[in-house]
Amino acid sequence: MRGSWCLFVLACAAPSMAWGSMASEPGAAAPESSVPSEVQSAGEQVPAQSESSASGVTEDAVEQSKQAEVVAGPGASTTSASSTPVPADASLDEVPTARTVVTASRRQERLSETPVATEVITRAEIVASGARDASELLAAHPGLVVNQTFAGASLQVQGLGPEYVLVLVDGERVAGRVAGSVDLSRLSLEDVEQVEIVKGPSSVLYGSDAVGGVVNFITRRARRPLGGELRLAYGQLDRLDLDATGEARGESWGLRLSGGLQRRASYDLDTTDVGTSGSSLDGFDVSASGDLKNQGAMSLEASAGVSRRTQRGIDLGATGAVFDRASRDTSINSRVAPSWKLSDDASLRVEGSYSRFQRTYLRDQRRSSALDTVEQTRDQQARLGTQLDARLGERHALVVGAEALGEWLTADRLETGTGERGRGSLYAQDSWTLLTEPKLVVVPGARVDVDTQFGSAVTPRLAAKVDPLSWLTVRASYGWGYRAPGFQELLIDFENPSVGYVVRGNPDLKPERSRSFSVATEVRPTERSLLWVSAFQHSLRDMIGTSVEQGGEQQQFSYVNVARARVRGGELGLRQQFPWRLSGELAYSLTDGRDQSQERALEGQARHRLTAQVTWRHREWGLETWVRGALVGKRPFYPDTDGDGVANPYDSDAYLSLDARIAWRPREALQFFVIGSNLADAGNPTDLPIPPRSFQAGVAFRL
Repeated sequence: MRGSWCLFVLACAAPSMAWGSMASEPGAAAPESSVPSEVQSAGEQVPAQSESSASGVTEDAVEQSKQAEVVAGPGASTTSASSTPVPADASLDEVPTARTVVTASRRQERLSETPVATEVITRAEIVASGARDASELLAAHPGLVVNQTFAGASLQVQGLGPEYVLVLVDGERVAGRVAGSVDLSRLSLEDVEQVEIVKGPSSVLYGSDAVGGVVNFITRRARRPLGGELRLAYGQLDRLDLDATGEARGESWGLRLSGGLQRRASYDLDTTDVGTSGSSLDGFDVSASGDLKNQGAMSLEASAGVSRRTQRGIDLGATGAVFDRASRDTSINSRVAPSWKLSDDASLRVEGSYSRFQRTYLRDQRRSSALDTVEQTRDQQARLGTQLDARLGERHALVVGAEALGEWLTADRLETGTGERGRGSLYAQDSWTLLTEPKLVVVPGARVDVDTQFGSAVTPRLAAKVDPLSWLTVRASYGWGYRAPGFQELLIDFENPSVGYVVRGNPDLKPERSRSFSVATEVRPTERSLLWVSAFQHSLRDMIGTSVEQGGEQQQFSYVNVARARVRGGELGLRQQFPWRLSGELAYSLTDGRDQSQERALEGQARHRLTAQVTWRHREWGLETWVRGALVGKRPFYPDTDGDGVANPYDSDAYLSLDARIAWRPREALQFFVIGSNLADAGNPTDLPIPPRSFQAGVAFRL
């Protein structure tokens, strides 16, 4: 109730506050939309907006737009080159600019030129969505599925589970996988510039875990001489989000600071018991990043960050016991990356990073201490890598690199208490332009990983891109992938007497192997339209599954290399810009996943999924609206509800998720907004424990 009253007061106060601001400056310039959309790749500067320009567009920006790429939104696999004219009354937010990406080839390249299909979510789209963390941003993206589990928000790509998806921040692995997945709700968005998504086999450049794809969160860099942003939102479930950023830039240096605070009450989708469906949240994050470029050939980037999240909930045991549960996750990360320009056609980059994740888990049984537990988990990762980028003539763009990765895990659930391993890698990839008319680029590449526990693994890949017509692009790739078993699968020794099961690790596990191919076609019938269609297949062997043995009153689970799976499917989508500043996107995803060892569909995976998104902006009125939805088909589940060791399968109901955001900018530096989440009120405590329908109102300032 308190959250509802605060939401009502803030929503009612917003118009009067804004009206007073407008009345005091009748000659104020027309408002801009939320955030400049001319965001570049990390470290790339953008021309500043001219104060004397009545339309809000500099001559440099207009000139730049003549050769710009129109950045596709969340469903398009890539974007096309465009010379769309800039309207005379356009704001700088609406000027398309050339964009570079780094994830597909581990080097900067124009989005339209990358041979491997890459999807980009821009900063402007992040702000327009109102998403407060990475899980909310990716929840309705075509080809991606975000699942809420006890371990947090996990990500599936092309039907493959979170253990086959590599999550990066500025190219560095995110530490702290729990049950094989990175909790996306840990990753806040106040300092994210863009998100790059590469679907399909990527072990050729990134090694283990990149079987299904890579999601890379690129952080923001300082662009203004002095500036800052502040965003405050409050709503139902007592949800509070506070983000603040500050930046400064000189001729040869830049510095950016950011911080955020998040709070949310727990929620319960089943009021017949005292258990909760979702945990409460208290968290904060602080980060700093900088870049330096001297008069010579050397430049330097560095960043560091700290975050902490505390979650609390109530669990029910199989025997009726009630447990108060709490977990505290603390993450520390640092990165330094010097680079040297060796010549006009070659550069050398060195990267060093260290990350630490620590979880404290507490379970307190009510009216008893027999089953109380306190568990500690500490995961540390260190990486040192170097990479040479070189252009050999006009037809070859070569990437050669080496890296060393170390990981150390200390956990109460491990049989030995600790686990450690190292991995050395060499990789190379060449973007070879075979033909110029029509343009044909072939990309052979290979990587060798040597693991201290599992020996060597070779993961080659061959990709190609052809532009047979000016409005048609085709991309295809075939590659090998592998995933090394995690410490939990190797060494876990865990007993849960309240539920009646034991989990034992298997140190004799082998890495999982995969063979994957994909093909994607883009059609651009007009400058305002983009149609894409894609198909893929993943074949996995030596998959790590679980075996179950009945030992007295307890079931004993262990991990074995027995499973084989095949996942195939495709996507079909259309993105269209309409008159009156209206744009929309519609995409359909088909995923057919089979566990070939048990001859059944993969658990929790919907075969059909339809996503849609609509955005409307009226610059003169300062209004912007954004609506997205996902219609998800039935999903199979195989629980053992009676404890006899035999699955009791069922199909969940189809559901609709719907989110919306409306924003009003009465002045350039001030914006009010309201966010509606899960407007269709989907969710249930059994197989879809997502937060119920809620609203949040807020205000954003640009300094």
